[in-house]
Amino acid sequence: MTSIDKTLHHNLRRVFRLGVGADSLTRYEPAILRSLKIYFRELQKEKDLEGWSSAADMRKWNLCLGFDTMADFGLGLKTDLLSSSAREFVFPTLHIHEKKMGLWEQLPILNDAGIGNLVGITLSLISPQARMFAKWYQAFLDQAIANNTSESRGIFGPVIQSGQGTLKFPGHNRAQMIGEGAFSTFSSADAYGMMVSGFLHYLCHYPYVYEKLAKEIRSMYMPGEDIAWNSKLESSVYLRAVINEVMRLLPPACGVHWRECERAGVTIGPERVPMTVGSDVGMSLFSLFRDGSLFREPVRFWPERWIPGVLPEAEYSLAKKMFTPFLIGPRNCAGSHVAIMIASIAYAYIIVNYDFRLGPKQHTTSSHVWSNTPEQAGAELELRFESHYSIAGWKSGPFIQFRAR
Repeated sequence: MTSIDKTLHHNLRRVFRLGVGADSLTRYEPAILRSLKIYFRELQKEKDLEGWSSAADMRKWNLCLGFDTMADFGLGLKTDLLSSSAREFVFPTLHIHEKKMGLWEQLPILNDAGIGNLVGITLSLISPQARMFAKWYQAFLDQAIANNTSESRGIFGPVIQSGQGTLKFPGHNRAQMIGEGAFSTFSSADAYGMMVSGFLHYLCHYPYVYEKLAKEIRSMYMPGEDIAWNSKLESSVYLRAVINEVMRLLPPACGVHWRECERAGVTIGPERVPMTVGSDVGMSLFSLFRDGSLFREPVRFWPERWIPGVLPEAEYSLAKKMFTPFLIGPRNCAGSHVAIMIASIAYAYIIVNYDFRLGPKQHTTSSHVWSNTPEQAGAELELRFESHYSIAGWKSGPFIQFRAR
């Protein structure tokens, strides 16, 4: 993320991949279930006579779940946002930062003029929450570095060691270490939270998917049984189809992923707009994955589209080719297999151990935000999005109740 230079990017990516090999993932995998157990302990503190928890705002809870999981899984840190009041100032400040970053990333002239630094300084002067966050964030960085300098305590450990010069072939300087370590933790935490929210939202709105997946996964595991990433879990074709469909409708990185034109003669789009060398081009995955020319009934949650034999072969092949939630090429997501692993464990754990349903409080949907044809199948069941550019795609919801099985 921190380098445009291809050789440097290759070296940094090589360091990152040291932490996401099979042995490393197996070693740190227990962090996923540890956080899920705390998550449900907190969610179920208040229950009615039938055992249903109070309706909880999944956007807020899943941000905490994502961050606690990835801090533990990635760096060996116990941030405890699921049970700590720190969440009250951490996530609002992060949300403002994402909005700022989205503005000056789109308009580099603002960043070059120092507007970003000015906004950051001003925010720290006028906002007590921002000052608390700055103190908390510095402690987080200090602990992450101390934890991982001599040996890895999580999958992002090699990034820290690279920046500290303790790897045999280091690639990061200190600024790159902090930038990539923080970005990897925060972005993966938010992606995980989005995927859990999407899973709960869509399964509650599409009961046949809920019932089909529950029947399959509950036949494989019993409540209370630890769920591990292995061939047994990987064998569930329908679970992977559900994961793909959640990522299609809620791509974790839905912003514009810019690429620089390196040679003359490149044209873009059906109008074949010529690109000059050095210009940037990109489009949002959110837009791509809702394109009706590529995906049948594009806003309908339909996992079956990912099962071979359901669609005509040509249509299925085109959908597979265009479904690129982790991007393509040498700058695609280096941890894509980690995302599938975590989502598989989380989805299976939730549906094996809990029943869940929509709570009485829900926001009115805004189907028109994605399309000029709100009558399209599935439009009435969309989440209400606040922004398609920010990493944080919506501010609140869905509101879900749980009951232990």
